Amino acid sequence: MLLAFRCALASPRVTAAGVEASEFPLYADRHGVLAVPKVVVGDGAAWEGALPEREFVARLLAAAR
Repeated sequence: MLLAFRCALASPRVTAAGVEASEFPLYADRHGVLAVPKVVVGDGAAWEGALPEREFVARLLAAAR
């Protein structure tokens, strides 16, 4: 989650939010959260699990295209 926040600080085109799935179960269900961390980019790309910084940024950029 920290990397998502860092990306949001670096670019005005990125926003990031951290959501506690157990406190917001409807939100978690809507995004199909089965494991954490889960990254959801817009209404399209999503992935679960921690990634190295390069892979995270590469996926984020690919989702923006």
